[in-house]
Amino acid sequence: MEGSVPFFHEPVDTLRHGLPSAKADAQAAHPLQKKMISDNARERADKLGMLGNLYGTAFPIKMQIEEQMMASVQRLPGLPSSNLCAEALSGKLDDFDFADALGQGKDESETALPDVHALLEARLGVSKAAPTRELP
Repeated sequence: MEGSVPFFHEPVDTLRHGLPSAKADAQAAHPLQKKMISDNARERADKLGMLGNLYGTAFPIKMQIEEQMMASVQRLPGLPSSNLCAEALSGKLDDFDFADALGQGKDESETALPDVHALLEARLGVSKAAPTRELP
């Protein structure tokens, strides 16, 4: 039931999450998007296997640990994080994406920033759900 309309099990909190859009949630992704994701995963596995054969099995494990450490570094909730070091380690910094040609980042579609206090409450488990945007 991947393409079906989702069933809401709890009431929608419009003030915290914005207006619900079941149509946007039910739309299928582009056919090439699945292929790109699987090709990237296969290419990464091949690269790690090649590095393991060349430098020993500890080297790819060390690279994965470093990437996990750099990906875990974050800014305060609500502030965008560039993850420049993680992109440099993984090689994503060298890839030229369609969003790069348009000159927009991955998070620029969202105009309103979420409330920092509400995000910290969600991270600490004080509130039930993380807010996605704040009313102006």
